[in-house]
Amino acid sequence: MSYASEHLRLSPVLAMARRLDIATNPEPEAIYEAGSGGFQIWCTPDDLPQGWSGASLTSGAFSKPCGFVASVSWGWTGERITHLLLETDAYDLNRRSQDLQSVNIHNRPDDIAWAKRKIKELFWRAGVPCPRICVEAA
Repeated sequence: MSYASEHLRLSPVLAMARRLDIATNPEPEAIYEAGSGGFQIWCTPDDLPQGWSGASLTSGAFSKPCGFVASVSWGWTGERITHLLLETDAYDLNRRSQDLQSVNIHNRPDDIAWAKRKIKELFWRAGVPCPRICVEAA
């Protein structure tokens, strides 16, 4: 294996994330944003992690109202991608609660569970076995 062959092995996942790009695709399942070494996951008013009801989501430059939930990057062991690194930040929940109290928005269990389901769904759609998902420590 090499870095190039490993990126090639996971290229169908990034291709599917580009097809389901939240910036350009208004379909409900389009909640991803592809990068070169991973992707981001966004929620929409119709598909939210638990605890997000009432969050104020806006479209901004995207195709529909959304809120950032997670970042996923390739985890390497030597020259092989062996796992995924997941990190979540519920910025929109923090904005909602500014007048109340500070809310822990980093790696909330509900956000992690929701994001893991979305990761597995993306890999399934791409026809690629999903590697082990590891949560990034704060």
